[in-house]
Amino acid sequence: MDYLDIFDRSPNPYMVLDRGMRYIAMNRAYEAVVGHSRDVLLGVSLFEAFPGDGSSLGDSNVRLLRQSIERVFATGERDVLSLIRYAIERQGPDGPVMEDRYWSATHTPLFDAAGEPVAVLQHTTDVTHLQRLNQALAQATGASPEQIEYGMFERARKVQEHNLALEHRISDLETLFSQAPGFMAYLAGPEHRFTLANRAYATLVGRERTLIGLTLGEALPEAAEQGFLGLLDEVYSSGRPYVGKGVSLRLQRGEESEPEEVVLDFVYQPVRDAAGKVVGIFVQGNDMTAQVAAQAEVESVHANLANLVEERTRALKLSEEERLAAQAALHQSQKLEAIGQLTGGVAHDFNNLLQVVGANLELLATHELGDVARQRLGAARKAVQRGAQLVSQLMSFARRDALNTVVFDPSRTLSSLADMLERTLGEGRDITLELDLDCETRIVASPQQFETAILNMVINARHAMPDGGRVRIECRCVEGAEAGREADLVRITVADTGVGMTPDIVEHIFEPFFTTKPPGQGTGLGLAAVYGFVQQSGGDIRVRSEPGRGSQFTLYLPTTDEPEPALGAETGGTPRGNGEMVLLVEDDEGVRRAGVDMLLDLGYDVVQASNAAMAMTLLDDGLRPALLFSDVVMPGPVHSFELVAHVQAHMPETAVLMTSGYAQATLARAGTTRPQVPMLSKPYERSELGRHVRAAIDGHRLSQSLRVVLVEDNEDDRLLTGDLLASCGLDVAFAGNADEALALLADGPCDVMLTDVELPGCDGIELARLALARQPGLRIIFVTGHDEEAVRERGGQGATLSKPFSRAQLMAAIALSTQAPGRPVDA
Repeated sequence: MDYLDIFDRSPNPYMVLDRGMRYIAMNRAYEAVVGHSRDVLLGVSLFEAFPGDGSSLGDSNVRLLRQSIERVFATGERDVLSLIRYAIERQGPDGPVMEDRYWSATHTPLFDAAGEPVAVLQHTTDVTHLQRLNQALAQATGASPEQIEYGMFERARKVQEHNLALEHRISDLETLFSQAPGFMAYLAGPEHRFTLANRAYATLVGRERTLIGLTLGEALPEAAEQGFLGLLDEVYSSGRPYVGKGVSLRLQRGEESEPEEVVLDFVYQPVRDAAGKVVGIFVQGNDMTAQVAAQAEVESVHANLANLVEERTRALKLSEEERLAAQAALHQSQKLEAIGQLTGGVAHDFNNLLQVVGANLELLATHELGDVARQRLGAARKAVQRGAQLVSQLMSFARRDALNTVVFDPSRTLSSLADMLERTLGEGRDITLELDLDCETRIVASPQQFETAILNMVINARHAMPDGGRVRIECRCVEGAEAGREADLVRITVADTGVGMTPDIVEHIFEPFFTTKPPGQGTGLGLAAVYGFVQQSGGDIRVRSEPGRGSQFTLYLPTTDEPEPALGAETGGTPRGNGEMVLLVEDDEGVRRAGVDMLLDLGYDVVQASNAAMAMTLLDDGLRPALLFSDVVMPGPVHSFELVAHVQAHMPETAVLMTSGYAQATLARAGTTRPQVPMLSKPYERSELGRHVRAAIDGHRLSQSLRVVLVEDNEDDRLLTGDLLASCGLDVAFAGNADEALALLADGPCDVMLTDVELPGCDGIELARLALARQPGLRIIFVTGHDEEAVRERGGQGATLSKPFSRAQLMAAIALSTQAPGRPVDA
C-alpha cells in the first residue's frame, strides 16, 4: 500500500514541519488552500512564508500558532487550535494582498526510533466560510457577533473531539488488525479483490507477494486452482459462511522456492451493506501446520510408547551407571592425589632421616667391632638401603621426582625385557608377548620407570597365580577415543589368569602400602609406583578384575612423532687409566667383549669373567683388582650383589662399579637389596665408561689435599656428612646457609662445594650460581632427596648426590666432579 500517495491525494490539507519549523512535506490539498506550491515552501520556515498581517491581533495569533507547535515538540503530545484568525497573502488583480482567513488546526507529533519527537504533522481545516456565515447570521437574527461566534466555536470543538475519537478508534482497529496472530484479509466484490491483508496473512502466503488491489486468482493462482476460488464464489452467492478445519493448501511462497504444504483452519464470513446485500468476504484463520505436525509426532510417540519407555529406562540406567562410575573415578583420583601429596612430603623427610642413620652406620663401621656387632651393623645398613628403595617408590607414586624422559618404542623395550620377565615369573607360569613391532609407535617417557611399571605388574601377576597360569602382555596403537582422548595412544595390556580381585580390593590397589599379601611379603608400593609413572607420563590406567577370572591392567600412554634420539658422539676429553686392573663381570659375550676393548683402549688392564661365581673364584685365588665392574642381572648360583658384598667385606681396597640395562627400582623389585655403590646405566658410551671407572677408582682413594665446603642447614646432617668427609682425610669447612658459605669462599679458594638444595633464604641452586661467579673453577655437588633430573629442571648445573648415600657414593661423586684436572685424558 502506497501511503505517500494516500497522503498526497487526501482531500484534507496536511503539512509536516521539522524542529526548526521548516516545511519538509505537504500534500496537494494544502497547496491549494494556502495558494502556494511546494516548490516555493519546502525548506522555508512557516513563519517566514506566512508572517501574518502585522496587526496586533495578527501578531497575537502568530504567537498562538508558534506556541501550539512548540508544545507538541516539548511534550510529545497532540495539540489542537479549534479556531484561529490568520491572514495569508493572496494574489489580487492589482498585486499581492493580505486576506483574513479562519483555520482549525491539529498538530500531531512524529517520533524517531528513540521515541523523540522530530517533526509535527499539521491537519488544517479552512473554516473561513463558517465565519462569514456567522457574520451573515448575526445580521439576520440580530444576535451579537460574540453569541454567534461562541456557538460556532462550541460546535467546532465538539466536531473536533468527535473527529479525534474517531481517529483513535480507527488507529486502534488498524493496529489490532495488523498485529492479530491469526491471518486476516478482506476480499471485495464478486471478483474477490484484496483490499486489506494483515501481516500474518502476508507471512502465510509469502511477504514478497503483492496482494492489495489484486483478485485472488491474480495474487494466489495456486490457491484458486486448488478449489478455494469456488468456495469463495459459493459464500458470496449464498451469503452463508464457510468454516474449514485442517484444510491442506500448497503455496508457492517465493519465485525460486519449492511449493510448501500448509494446513489451515479458517472462516469465510460474508460482509453485507446496509441493504443486506453481500459486498465482500472477510477471511480469518490460523496456520495449523506446526500443530498438525506436532500432533502427528505425538501420535507416533504414543504408538511406540512402550518401546520408548523401555529405551529411556535403559538409557537412564546407563547414564546413572556412568555418572556413578565417573563420580567414583573422580573420588579415587582425588583421594590418590591427596595421598600422593602426603606421601611425597613424608618421603622427602624420611630420606633425611635415612641419611642420618646411614651416615652414623658408615662412621661406626670405621671402628673396631666384634663379629656379632659387625653382623648387626651390616643388617642395619641393608635396612637403610631397603628404606631408600621404598622412598624411591614412594617418590614415584607421589610424582615428586621428575622423569628423565626420552623418546622410545615401547614394543621394542618390552621385547628386550622378555627374558627377565620370564625369569621373574618362574616355573609353571607362561608369558606371551603380543607386540606390534612394525607400527613404529613412539612415546615420551622414562624408559627406566616404564620397565619398572611392567615388572611390578608382572610380579603382581606371579603372586596372583600361586599354582601356575599365563600372563599376556600386549602393545598396540589405538585411537584416542577409546580412552576419551583426541590424539592416538599406545595401549599396553598386562593380563593374567590368576585369582582375580573383588571390587573393594580394586578400589584401593593404587594406594601406597596397600597389599593383600601376608605381613613381610610385600611393601604395597609396586602398583602405587605404576600409577605415579602413568599419571606423570600424561596417560591413564584402568583395571578390570573378577574373582576366579584373573586381572587385566591397561595403560594408555600418549604417542609422539618425534624420532628416537641417535647415539651421540663423545664430547670433551675422556679420563684415562694408569694401568689399573679392572675385573669385568658380564654374561653377554658381545657386551663383555666390547667392554674389554673399551677398557683396554682407555689404559686399563682387564680380567674378565662370564658370571659372578667365576669372579668369586678368581678373587678367592688371590686376584686383587683396583675395580670390580659387574653387571647386575646374570645367570648362575651366585648373585652379583653377593659378589659385591664379598668384595666389600674382604677386599676394602677394591672399588666397585655396577652396570645394568634395567632401572634401579626395577632391580630392587626383581632381586635382593641393591648395595649402595655407583651405578652405570646401559647402554653407555666410551666417554661415560671412562668417567665412571675413573671416578669409582679415584673416589675409593680420594686425594686428601682437597678442600670441601659443606653447606647444610640441618645440624645433624652437617656433622655426620662432615665426619664422613673427614674420615677420608679431606679438609672440610662447614656452613649452615648461603651467607656463611660465601664468606668461606671469600676467605680462600676451595675445590668442591657440597650443598643441600633446600636451604633457608637462598637455596642451594642460587648459592651455586653466586659461588661460581666468585670462583669459576669451583666443583658443585648438589645433595637432594630427589633425583638429578629434578635438580636440572630447577636450573642446577653440577653433580647430584641423592639421599641417603653411602661413603663410597659420596667419594665417587667428589671424584667424578674433580677428575678432569690433573688426569690423563683423551684429546
